[in-house]
Amino acid sequence: MTQAKKAFLFPGHTVKVGMGFREPKLTAAAKELYSRAEKILGYEIPGLMRSGPLDQLRRTCNSQPAVFLSSLAVFYDLAALGTTPDFLAGRSLGDLTAIVASGALSFEEGLSVIKRRGEIFERACELHPGRMAVLLGASEERVRRICAEAAAETRGVCELAGVNTDSNFVVSGTFDAVNAAERKAKAGGAHTMDIAMPGAFHSSLMRDAGREFSEVLRGVEFRNPGIPIVDERSESGFVAGRAAVKEFLTAQISTGVNWKQRIGILRASGAAVICELGLSQGMARIASGMIPNSSYHEIETHGEAVAFAGLQRT
Repeated sequence: MTQAKKAFLFPGHTVKVGMGFREPKLTAAAKELYSRAEKILGYEIPGLMRSGPLDQLRRTCNSQPAVFLSSLAVFYDLAALGTTPDFLAGRSLGDLTAIVASGALSFEEGLSVIKRRGEIFERACELHPGRMAVLLGASEERVRRICAEAAAETRGVCELAGVNTDSNFVVSGTFDAVNAAERKAKAGGAHTMDIAMPGAFHSSLMRDAGREFSEVLRGVEFRNPGIPIVDERSESGFVAGRAAVKEFLTAQISTGVNWKQRIGILRASGAAVICELGLSQGMARIASGMIPNSSYHEIETHGEAVAFAGLQRT
């Protein structure tokens, strides 16, 4: 019987106290990962991930390394158990995690880049305060209209920052404008949800951060990805070798993330087992709902990794 193709997904900016820590204990691979991370970051990231405080963990300079580490620890756990993916896909920060998982960048190189990314993004959030929200139950056309109206009325910024499904969207911008967009969406029968993010990611408010991060990447030497990474902007649907990596990592910093298109690429490529590694954002659940006859798995702990690897061997 042919083994179903697997896609490993890496989430973006989502944190909670206790993230990345396994029961009953950390694996040797995870301990080594965190030990190497402390030397690069210059502070005890495992303690912050395990015990908080949450307000410090949520700081962008801390949350981005934490998300990266928690996802990669699971990826390495699965690799040690003999379970590897056919495809990789990320969202926002998850794109960088996918680059490291693919072998296009070493762990040390990747974490050093993420350290700089977190610092740049935190500074951008302080200079250009804003927020993000989810709008549910409206069409993309309607959401784009809501954003334009909210921005015009408040003389602020409100932009479509993410297309998850045909009726699930993320908007981002200045506080007043996003608040106005939520009111308009609710008035039209849609639902809204706040996103616990420290700024207006994937909007034009992050444009300067994108330019600064591009300069950081200018000095980084990438290798060809060893595992295909979904890139909806590429003609092939996947990152087109090392020359395309820098553009891939900067293209969506100040524009929207089209998760629906990325799912479409996975569907067309035959992915049938969808796994989200690290603290879940619901990415795998959304993807599986759009790929007929597929299954989804959220793998955050070592025990879940062991169970999934056993399932794949049966």
